[in-house]
Amino acid sequence: MKKFLLLAGVACLFAANAQAEVSQYVSGKASLDFNKVKIKDADFESNDIYRWKSDKNLPASHLAYGAKFGFVRGEVELNNAVNMKRNTLVDNRREPNAVIDKFELYKHSLMANVYFDYLTCTPWTPYVGAGLGTSYLKMKFNDSSKSAINLAWQVMGGITYDLNAEWTLDLGYRYADLGRVRKNYGSSVVKTTVRDHEILFGARYSF
Repeated sequence: MKKFLLLAGVACLFAANAQAEVSQYVSGKASLDFNKVKIKDADFESNDIYRWKSDKNLPASHLAYGAKFGFVRGEVELNNAVNMKRNTLVDNRREPNAVIDKFELYKHSLMANVYFDYLTCTPWTPYVGAGLGTSYLKMKFNDSSKSAINLAWQVMGGITYDLNAEWTLDLGYRYADLGRVRKNYGSSVVKTTVRDHEILFGARYSF
């Protein structure tokens, strides 16, 4: 059975590529973002090091424009997340349940993605993909802020369902490493590292 499915997929792939034409598309997705934010506060004067992990689930949006040829898709994607706010950061080794006023994180990214579709000769199409681009991070910590533009990367996977020749539904997963932002506070240095896990649902329109 497995060999049959593999051969059927390969046959569909070659059949699709034999008739392939470049088609363009736009897509929009909404996601639940499982933020994984690590914060390190190192005071070099007192030799104290504080570490926190701040996990918070927030919605995000994703807009893309791309082109498809056979089983390969390429696109440019803009990702925007709701600002992450948290005043109480737990797991402080020296001061449990310490309160840090007005911690806020802004994050946006612009990515160039490549996807590979596994053609099944059915409306269902599993896919994997990867992307590389830039992220913009801005951290507000107490009464000051710091921003950074970083090299970012991501990997994706999921499955699509063709409603018709134009419209496709998409359910997927995304892991993104957006880099970090660093801020000096006198003798202290605060570093915030941002990595995301996301469940996405959206639609694609081809033309």
